[in-house]
Amino acid sequence: MAPKQRRVELCFYYVLIGRAVKQTYGGEVVNTRIYPQPIIRVLDPEALGILSEEDADRGEEDGLEGNQHYRDLRGMSWAQVDEALLKEAEFFDRLAAALDLDEEAKLIDEEREAADFPEDDLWGLDVGVISAALALSALGAIPVSSCNAGGFGGFHVAAFPYVAFFLPQSAAAEVLAIAEAADVGLDMVEGGIVRLYGQTDFDLYRFARVALDRHDAVG
Repeated sequence: MAPKQRRVELCFYYVLIGRAVKQTYGGEVVNTRIYPQPIIRVLDPEALGILSEEDADRGEEDGLEGNQHYRDLRGMSWAQVDEALLKEAEFFDRLAAALDLDEEAKLIDEEREAADFPEDDLWGLDVGVISAALALSALGAIPVSSCNAGGFGGFHVAAFPYVAFFLPQSAAAEVLAIAEAADVGLDMVEGGIVRLYGQTDFDLYRFARVALDRHDAVG
């Protein structure tokens, strides 16, 4: 079934100005940060970590890989990715138009915290990594932690936007191909966990957009 809303199409143009960058987004020019993290793509399928079903099932209760706020994102559909892209685009527009970024970010958080269901608060994920985390799940990965590095207001501890996840070998080639097409970083950290990351606030959103387009093209 076709989506009820027309998807937002993005066009990204980069103009370096010191440590910042301007991108066109939905017809508007918006500011975003440049994070000093070199883009590399290194993935060893033989070294990928494996998460058992039992550990994944206990994750929300016990925490997972040091993340005490872990949310179980397994089994997301491409329809949910599509909806997340639309909702995240709305957040981008609100934050770009805000006179006070931190206040608007706080308001968005309060609205989401009042939601009755996980899908309505977008699983508590940071703006900027929501769609990417769901796209990785739709590809068969299991996201375990993420952060937007504070590019959309508020205090965040990460130095750059990322999503960390367990990746099955069967999905490794496709995730790598999407990362290459979207020009985002992909590396591995301790325990065979894979990390998808970007140099700007919108890079991981672009990854999700490319992932969905590739899925639609073959589906």
